[in-house]
Amino acid sequence: MSTQRASRRRCGELQSELSSGCDHTPRTMYALSKFVELPTPPLSRHQLKRLEEHRYKSCGKSLLEPLMQGFWEWLVGQVPAWIAPNLITIIGLIINIFTTVVLACYCPTATEQAPTWTYISCAVGLFIYQSLDAIDGKQARRTNSSTPLGELFDHGCDSLSTVFVVLGVCIAVQLGTHPDWMFFCCFAGMFMFYCAHWQTYVSGMLRFGIIDVTEVQIFIIIMHLLAVIGGPDLWQSMIPFLNIQVKLVPALFTVAGTIFSSVNYFGVIFTGGVGKNGSTIAGTSVLSPMLHIGAVIILATMIYKKSAVQLFEKHPCLYILAFGFVSAKVTNKLVVAHMTKSEMHLHDTAFIGPALLFLDQYFNSFIDEYIVLWIALVLSLFDLIRYSVSVCNQIASHLHIEVFRIKTSGSHSNHH
Repeated sequence: MSTQRASRRRCGELQSELSSGCDHTPRTMYALSKFVELPTPPLSRHQLKRLEEHRYKSCGKSLLEPLMQGFWEWLVGQVPAWIAPNLITIIGLIINIFTTVVLACYCPTATEQAPTWTYISCAVGLFIYQSLDAIDGKQARRTNSSTPLGELFDHGCDSLSTVFVVLGVCIAVQLGTHPDWMFFCCFAGMFMFYCAHWQTYVSGMLRFGIIDVTEVQIFIIIMHLLAVIGGPDLWQSMIPFLNIQVKLVPALFTVAGTIFSSVNYFGVIFTGGVGKNGSTIAGTSVLSPMLHIGAVIILATMIYKKSAVQLFEKHPCLYILAFGFVSAKVTNKLVVAHMTKSEMHLHDTAFIGPALLFLDQYFNSFIDEYIVLWIALVLSLFDLIRYSVSVCNQIASHLHIEVFRIKTSGSHSNHH
């Protein structure tokens, strides 16, 4: 009987995959997603099985979250019930990315003054992203469409958004005049987001601190609005007694936040392992995720410091994005590893871009480093998109759901 059931299920999966191309999704979108998919599915059958059993666990509340809840509850009430939670998340992400890219186009070295409206659009874009990101889970519960894919999709979008948010605020305060500080702030932001999921991988629970993402996002929105009010004169003015520029205040806050968060995260990482003998949720070493983010940061630092043409100083926005896409990819793999209770493998196509930059420098930059940086950026972005699309499509197919539509039939009712 079980063999027949398995066989019927496989047939059902196959039919749903085939029909999703013609009935549910426009053909062009379907063809495009198939084009960027990985040749072999990224998740094994065992991983998919464990993903079904995954339950979201979190604890703690940040300072502003209770105050914002009323607004978020009202906002989700304005959203039509047919709009899928993942669609809400991706719309917010696209708006956030678009406003930051526009700002980066005006300020490629993060030292220029952009038109006033670009800072306002970044502040509004981030507020929209924050709001939509806060209500996607509420919409899922409201429409009875909560699935593990929704949680993964939400964290995946956050990992990419983090890159653009930290880059946007560095541009807003014109931190490009202090390249070391800009490098530190951007990579500290990526590292902190990775650590939040690292401690989740170890303890099985996502913990929120008193000062968390909501507070940081509000602070960054204020920085964008200050750029509108004060302009470059504000950031370049000196703080009495301290004898430092105003623009370094956000950087110093970043240092304090990084130290504070690291103490909390590593406290959990070294003591909170829920696996056998204090290991991770997957039974692996609690230190194993360090290899991935460590490789990203070490490669980024070496290439920055060894560049003969001051690659980072001249093209900080491109540089942060190229490595940011790599960071987002390894963070996504960490989230998948947690949700499927599986180990992370170090070999990853995400490192091809940084490796090209490293090899070019090793052979005395026989190809212009700027050209290699663009190649690395395109490869890293394509690799991230490929992995994300493949994982989402594979999980959606396995759970008999659609990524951006709520199925009206009760076919996903078994997967809450």
